[in-house]
Amino acid sequence: MKCTLRLLAAGILTLVLLSVALQDTHASRPFGLAYKESDIDKLTQEEVELLRQSGITWIMVEEALSGLQKSMVPEDFSLLVMVPEYFPIPHRLNADRYRERSDSLLHHYRDDVLVKGFGLFAYGTWQRGSLPERLEQLAAPHLAGRTLFTLDTRPLSGPELHPFEKVLLVTRSASQLKRQLENQPALIGVLYGPKDPVLDLRDFQDVMQLLELYNDVPVFFLRNWFASNSRLTGAEYDHDLSRITHLFHKIPDARLANPRPPDTQYQVSISMFLLFLFWVLYAAWFRINPIYRRSVFRFFTNYDFFVDDVLMRRIRFTGDAVAVFLLSCLISGIMGFSIAELYLEPAARQALLYYTPFIGAGWDNPFAFFILFSFVMALMLAVKIAWLFIANSQHAHASQIATFILWPQHMNILVVSLGIVLLRWLPTAATVLIIVGTFLTITVLSFFASAYNMRRIHPTSPLYMATTYALFVLVTASIASWLVFGLDILKAWELAVSLTSLG
Repeated sequence: MKCTLRLLAAGILTLVLLSVALQDTHASRPFGLAYKESDIDKLTQEEVELLRQSGITWIMVEEALSGLQKSMVPEDFSLLVMVPEYFPIPHRLNADRYRERSDSLLHHYRDDVLVKGFGLFAYGTWQRGSLPERLEQLAAPHLAGRTLFTLDTRPLSGPELHPFEKVLLVTRSASQLKRQLENQPALIGVLYGPKDPVLDLRDFQDVMQLLELYNDVPVFFLRNWFASNSRLTGAEYDHDLSRITHLFHKIPDARLANPRPPDTQYQVSISMFLLFLFWVLYAAWFRINPIYRRSVFRFFTNYDFFVDDVLMRRIRFTGDAVAVFLLSCLISGIMGFSIAELYLEPAARQALLYYTPFIGAGWDNPFAFFILFSFVMALMLAVKIAWLFIANSQHAHASQIATFILWPQHMNILVVSLGIVLLRWLPTAATVLIIVGTFLTITVLSFFASAYNMRRIHPTSPLYMATTYALFVLVTASIASWLVFGLDILKAWELAVSLTSLG
């Protein structure tokens, strides 16, 4: 009997110890920091100690750590190495430069036992042609059992992820992560990078709950964002993120007291607000300017009469032409802003801006598209007016030509206004293409209509035809070819659509 009781007690003690051991194993939610190239100097001994105290044991780098920095990283930490080449389009990529840069960085960490994975081609398109095999060959000499991954908002897995084994999934909110996890991505980690510079504790806890089934997957933060929300900066916060990660590192299913949600939540669309302000401004100007008001009605209801009035200079719109020019640029900017805000994901905006010569990479604010679209529209209108004025300088005034070029933009005001409302309720790539395609068609055709109108006061000649219609077609086709093949705007758009639809 005593022997049986002893065996029973020993069995119970074993089960208790085993349960504790399993609980300790379970209670280890990993966290990490992602250091951009420009942030690597901030990885100091003091910061490493603060990371350990915060429960952070993973580090992602995009640069070669110095010998001193490598010696500071504890043996129980893990490293991911990401080659910092973002939004690559294969045939635009300098293959030799990329191979050399990647090989150098991967070779630097090849013998580092702390490195768990190498990353290539962030937010890229690589699934076609021989590129997967070339990427695989590039990484193969350095892997030695490590994971080959990519960084992306798209929840990739299976054949579409090849040659990569896993993805470091970038997410900005719990709602986005919920959609991403529905595709069951092959995760090496999750990079939580909210748009708001201040920690939203409620959203972060929702992220933790969504990842309860992925307890072994490290959750990364951008270094500067984490620092601004934690004691790494030496400041005091209502919600110190370093203390929160320390708690979740020990207790993965921890719960914190959330701030009380607001009684009412209003989702204000800045696009709709800008459109409203535009129409308020336009309506006020339209109301106080009777001559302009009559010209608009005449343009839409009796175009021939409108053209005769302008050519005979019975009405002149010098000041009004300037106003319509500015309004056209403004509505164009609102169109660009609305496309960015209502349809494109932040990563998709960066992909498009990365391949434009006017705005540098790294921007994802919709106002960058407002500036870009306004500038391009101003340039297009100015060139068309100057072009026709040079061709008709001996018998026409600039205000006449400007009127013919600018008054068709009233149709674009209607197109953009209706398009933004449609995009609000149907945010798809097809909607965007319809809006932009119609807008550009009206803008281009206004040149030919204006050139044709000028024939009424000057006989058509072969020289006039050559310097207007033919040359304009040639220049427009050249610019379109440069955009498509030089800047790869279509490839960039395809990448942006992919990042939006799957991100």
